[in-house]
Amino acid sequence: MYKKLYRAKWDGIDINQTTIKNGLDKLLEATEGVNHMKVKLQQEDLKLQKSSEETNALIEVLSRENEAAERKTIEVDATKNSCIAKKAQIEIEKEEADKDLKKAMPFVEAAEKALSGIKDNDIAELKVMKKPHDICRLILDTV
Repeated sequence: MYKKLYRAKWDGIDINQTTIKNGLDKLLEATEGVNHMKVKLQQEDLKLQKSSEETNALIEVLSRENEAAERKTIEVDATKNSCIAKKAQIEIEKEEADKDLKKAMPFVEAAEKALSGIKDNDIAELKVMKKPHDICRLILDTV
């Protein structure tokens, strides 16, 4: 009986020893896996740092370009507003010029009508005159 009890206890201890050994093997395997993961994590961390630096550099470049674009937009808006103001001024001047032209057109038409009445002989006669009359000289001076 003592032998049976001893054998049962021995088998129980043997089973516990096997279980503990298996548990320790699993812990050792897990430790190796964790160490392997740490190495991979360090490598990935380096990649992440490099990517972060590249991203920060890109963000800085984009920020500078964005600021330049905003300055250019302000400049373009100022130029646009200036052009709009000039356009309005030109339209006002055009309207005034059209009014003046409408007032002057009857005189132009009358001058054209009078001009059509001048013959080649009349011009030849003026060319022949060595000393034209004062009224003719006054008219020719205005032309």
